[in-house]
Amino acid sequence: MGIYDDYAKRGRFQAGIDLKRRQAARIFDLGMRFSEKAAGGVLEIGPGDGYIAEIARGQGLDYTAVEGSEAVAEKLRQDGVPVLRAYVPPLPPGLTTDPLRCCYLLHVLEHMTSAPNASVLVSEICERLAPGGALVVACPDYSRWGKYFYDCDYTHAYPVTRRRLAQLFRDQGMEVVYHTIYIGSVFGYHGLPISWLAKLLYWPLLDDIIGPARFRDVLNRGFLTLMPNVLTVARRPLK
Repeated sequence: MGIYDDYAKRGRFQAGIDLKRRQAARIFDLGMRFSEKAAGGVLEIGPGDGYIAEIARGQGLDYTAVEGSEAVAEKLRQDGVPVLRAYVPPLPPGLTTDPLRCCYLLHVLEHMTSAPNASVLVSEICERLAPGGALVVACPDYSRWGKYFYDCDYTHAYPVTRRRLAQLFRDQGMEVVYHTIYIGSVFGYHGLPISWLAKLLYWPLLDDIIGPARFRDVLNRGFLTLMPNVLTVARRPLK
């Protein structure tokens, strides 16, 4: 059974790669800043194209990824990235038991099949974090994506908003230390007019009248890049 084979094989554009690298650099720095009092390695669940891995390994940090899709995992392994092939939760048994400084969970939580599964995953990550360690989560903001949340990805199942994330973290004994949104390369709520304008200009009718299908997909991906994502950092208390 193939999961995310299409994601692994679809074409990348240089503009998109540059954008993803800028986003990853900003997000990575947040994780490091809010976990500066913790010691340990870096875990990423759902490494995508490996931009966080690229930064962490470039800084000499102990980095491990967990990826459910064999196609995505194999692509990363070819680049020398250490990847454990597993769907979460639970965290795979082959994962180090050493405390973690930071865990990146970027565009993964929305793929959980239920609130209990999301709770189990966050709880397991919290247990692996060193005191003062941070969990960085990014997800599409369901309160602003609406129907596009489900339409863009057939594996999206768990709607995420700022409030839902905060409730989830508190229930698992973590403290929210930072929150914002990002739209493309713009971080912060002042970027919201960009998504408002994108919604005005992108008509769903375009999917029906523009061809070929490959071009429609590129147009849709560009539109989704301009939709708001929540970005929250939660930390395991020092005591």
